[in-house]
Amino acid sequence: MSTPESPAIGSTTAKTPRPSGLKRQRRIIEVAAEHFARVGYTRATIAKIAAEVGVTDAGVLHHFGSKENLFNAVVSHREDAYARHDPSAATSVRDLMDRLIAGAASAAEEPALLRFRAVLSGEALLEDSPASGHLRHVLSTSLSTLVPIVQRGIDTGEIAADTDPTQFVLEALALNEGVRGQVVVYPEGVDYIPVFTRALNRLYASVALTG
Repeated sequence: MSTPESPAIGSTTAKTPRPSGLKRQRRIIEVAAEHFARVGYTRATIAKIAAEVGVTDAGVLHHFGSKENLFNAVVSHREDAYARHDPSAATSVRDLMDRLIAGAASAAEEPALLRFRAVLSGEALLEDSPASGHLRHVLSTSLSTLVPIVQRGIDTGEIAADTDPTQFVLEALALNEGVRGQVVVYPEGVDYIPVFTRALNRLYASVALTG
């Protein structure tokens, strides 16, 4: 399943953990997300994450194997919110807009992950970061799966024939990226989902011919 926030490549553990192990894994991921969001990948340490969780370094490594695997697990956890609304399954451009909004709303339920996503953008510029290439893959996947949906909207008469489907998708994704970044730097002044919803609805209204 392809979404604008595709899961990171790589598993986090070789065996299926017991329920107690799953609970511990979730806690490690939550703490790691906060650490990565505050200091980035390079400065974050397994030792500090383990101490806050209340386990040993070996306890964290037992579940994830390495800091890179843990980072990838946080990426996947964050992107699960988008996967639940699977924009690539949209049946119309309007449905696509609604799915993007719903995915953003789900992701916003964990504020630490919003900041983590902003950090991910910066980390992706560093050659030695596991984030390198990830956002490029996300954008490439988004274009390959969402542009055909917009093109179908053109073909069915839902949106204007002179709409550039690639441009439309890039603008929709850029709106989310931009508003999300504003929330991270000024959370008390930017209401993420209402602002994003209005922006996306205006984008849709600018090309819509039906409804």
